[in-house]
Amino acid sequence: MNLIKKQLYIPTTKKKRTIRILLPDDYDTSEKTYPVLYMHDGQNLFEDQTAFNHTSWQIYETLEHLKSLQKITSDIIIVGIDNSDLRLFEYAPWVGKDVIKGMLKVQVGGLGDVYADFIAKKVKPYIDKNFRTLKAYEHTSIAGSSMGAYISTYIASKYPSMFKNVGVFSLASWFNEEDFLTFIKYSKLNIDHRFFISIGKNETSDNTLKNFNELYLENSRNLKALLEEKNVEDIFYIETDDQHNELAWRKMFSTFILWLLKN
Repeated sequence: MNLIKKQLYIPTTKKKRTIRILLPDDYDTSEKTYPVLYMHDGQNLFEDQTAFNHTSWQIYETLEHLKSLQKITSDIIIVGIDNSDLRLFEYAPWVGKDVIKGMLKVQVGGLGDVYADFIAKKVKPYIDKNFRTLKAYEHTSIAGSSMGAYISTYIASKYPSMFKNVGVFSLASWFNEEDFLTFIKYSKLNIDHRFFISIGKNETSDNTLKNFNELYLENSRNLKALLEEKNVEDIFYIETDDQHNELAWRKMFSTFILWLLKN
């Protein structure tokens, strides 16, 4: 696995943040340029030892398996941005609704705009400068799970000429859905934007709250409906029987990457 780790200063924590860069196996022996996929919760993507509950998405293994089956023939650079103790602040442009404060006993959110600028104005330029990338909008993607899906959709909507493809795994827009949907509604998303939306029918973030799974389903359905209203033509939407965890996202990543690299 050709995994490189770099650190970039981020103003939210006033510290350097680890950026994990998965390069194609032939990167050092070729002169090819590659599309780039930016993802959040970087420590959960590639290595079990750093992942939540020691269960990663196993992205490299998935890519290798699909290549061995000749289901994908093209390569991609995948950039994982680690999260921090401020995850619930950084992944939310707006402060959370009362349900969040009730769950956590503290008000969180509100740093998502700063984090979005960090991705668009620091991480992407750094990757484009230091690696052989296809820099254009058509070759640039962003994805994440739960709050990572929330901020991915926000970033793509804030920078609609930068990220064409968006992976939305288990969207947690219940954090503040009204502001989220309003922002997307008035954004300049193009009809050629591409969205991959997957949601499990058994997802929850708090087992003490009833019908949380219905809230998750409603979030993804509402996003899909809004994108359709904005005439986005390529929307891959799937509801599975999964729960809210890395094992579910690992399974769905295979479907996502096949969708992403099909063109």
